[in-house]
Amino acid sequence: MFQYLLIHRDRPTRRDVLMALQWPDHSHNSARNNLNVALYNLRNTLDGLGQSAQPVLYRDGCYLLNPELTWWIDRNEFLSAIDDAHLASRAGQPRQAVDAYHKAVQLYRGPLFEDDVAGEWYLPEQRNLKELYLRALEDLAEIYYGLGELSDAVRLGLLATSSDSCCESIHRLLMRCYAAQHQQQLVSRQYRCCVLALRDELGVPPADETVQLYRRLTSA
Repeated sequence: MFQYLLIHRDRPTRRDVLMALQWPDHSHNSARNNLNVALYNLRNTLDGLGQSAQPVLYRDGCYLLNPELTWWIDRNEFLSAIDDAHLASRAGQPRQAVDAYHKAVQLYRGPLFEDDVAGEWYLPEQRNLKELYLRALEDLAEIYYGLGELSDAVRLGLLATSSDSCCESIHRLLMRCYAAQHQQQLVSRQYRCCVLALRDELGVPPADETVQLYRRLTSA
C-alpha cells in the first residue's frame, strides 16, 4: 500500500482502489478492516521516523502522503534527471547532458519493487523505468562516442547489454566503438554475442541494419 501511495504521490487514491488492490477476494467489510489495520501500522511506522506531521492523510474519501512533508523518492529523482538530460541534449549541451545521465544511471539500482514477488500493478511502470534506464545508458554512450571518448562509450554499452542482451542498437554501438579503435576481432565477437542472444532468448535473427553494419565494419 505504501508503494502505491509513493508511486501516486501527486494523485490521491480512493479507499476502494486500495481495498481492491490489496484484498480483491475479500468482502467489502473484510477489506475495509484490513485497510484500517494496514493504515494504522503504516502510520505508526512512519511516525517512528520522527515526523511531527501526520504522514498519511485522508481527504474526501482518498488517501495521500502528506504534501507538507519532504519525500525523497529515487524514482522521481531518476525521472527528473532523465528530463534534465533530454533538455540539455536538445539545447546542444553535451557535458550537461552527461552529468544528468550519470545521475540517472546512478539512481537506478534495479527493477522497481523487485522484492515484491506477489504484486502486479506496478509491472508497467517497472518496464518503463527499465527502458528509460537502458535508453539513458545508450544515449550517454552515444554522447561519449561522439566526443571520441570510446572507452567510456564501451563501458556503458557493456553495462547496457548486461541488463538487456537483446538490444541490437547497443550491440551496434559497441561494434562501432571497437571498429573506431581498430579492434576488428572485438567487432566480430560483439556481433556473435548479438546473434546468439537474439537466437537463444527471442528466437529471431538480427535486423538487416545490424548485419549490414557488421559487414561494412569487417570489410573495411
